[in-house]
Amino acid sequence: MNELLKNVYERVIGRRLEILMIVSALEAGKHIFLEGPPGTSKSTILQAISVCKDRPYCLVTGNSDLTTSKLIGYFDPAETLAKGYRPEFFQYGPLLQAMKEGMFLYVEEFNRLPDETTNVFITAMSEKQLTVPRLGTVAADPGFRIIAALNPLDDIGISRISRALKDRFSSIRIDYQSREEEIEIVRRRTGCTDDGIVDLAVDIARETRKHPDLKLGASVRGSIDMVDVFEHSRDLLPRNPSRGMDDGELQVQAAFMAFRNKIWLYETSERRPEEIIEEIMEKLERQKKK
Repeated sequence: MNELLKNVYERVIGRRLEILMIVSALEAGKHIFLEGPPGTSKSTILQAISVCKDRPYCLVTGNSDLTTSKLIGYFDPAETLAKGYRPEFFQYGPLLQAMKEGMFLYVEEFNRLPDETTNVFITAMSEKQLTVPRLGTVAADPGFRIIAALNPLDDIGISRISRALKDRFSSIRIDYQSREEEIEIVRRRTGCTDDGIVDLAVDIARETRKHPDLKLGASVRGSIDMVDVFEHSRDLLPRNPSRGMDDGELQVQAAFMAFRNKIWLYETSERRPEEIIEEIMEKLERQKKK
């Protein structure tokens, strides 16, 4: 097995096929769209590849305030006013820095970028260089890659990605993992050895993804949060029957705290997140008794 693949596999639970395809695309010089819901290890995969290739990456988050000038960079106003335009006064933005140094540029929430901002990526990818007034032309190092994360289910405050831009990216779907892999992720991230609470937290997250009142369910991040909150709350309370709250009550409250802001109800739903979480927990308890 290729040494790079082997090292990345050791750092990421599961995702063998996805890692193979992503590494292959990067090695072939391609820029990549990672499409999938939040919390599906997109960042984890990139971090592992970055470490194993000894290639730094620059992270930016897409939003309406991320302008072209912020991506490319700008001349320091005070220095420029005092001494004029000089290369040493230029403050490199993440895109130009990644091009210059051959870094991975990781753009989260790419489809939240304004249209005028995304256009600069077309030039950077097709021409492999950018020309900045008064600075000159910056050529892209051969190691430069753009990896962009998209949530196709998110339809609030997003921009439509042009066909010209899509055509310059390779794309892979990153979906939720198997129950067994999610359990292992939670164990590794929390250090929890209590199989009961780990299994419950993972099962709650998985049930939210198919609940009829939810447009978007929770990722494994919710499971990790629930286990962490439950474990710490149990440690904070005295270890005796009179402590005022049993483990079952703590599990419910930890689930509320972990999941209530990670599930997305349909706009037409009149239910509260806590109702749905409690309903799911009751359903899982009934299934357990069968």
